[in-house]
Amino acid sequence: MLPAAACPGQARERYEPRTFLGYACEGSCQRHMAGFAWAARRRPSVPGSCDALGPAAADGCRAFIEEHLTPEEAGYRWALENEIADPCECEGAGTRFRIGCLQLVTTP
Repeated sequence: MLPAAACPGQARERYEPRTFLGYACEGSCQRHMAGFAWAARRRPSVPGSCDALGPAAADGCRAFIEEHLTPEEAGYRWALENEIADPCECEGAGTRFRIGCLQLVTTP
């Protein structure tokens, strides 16, 4: 995990909304990432298991169930679909997701 001082905030203005593995999300998709991380830890098998998490987190949880991706694959795909360039934006969905995200972000 990057130290908080290394990630002072996202000052870069975004012109297009982001998505999280097919689901529209606001800002940096942190609530979707939290739902994905929850599902990666608990391994639910039916989308209804995600409903109690709240709308955005439930979408992240459903993405885990529906996409059949490892957390590393999901992190890489999320970074690719959102053109992530800042390593700080890889945080929020667990260590393995971050590793996948960083594979794209740190590749020259």
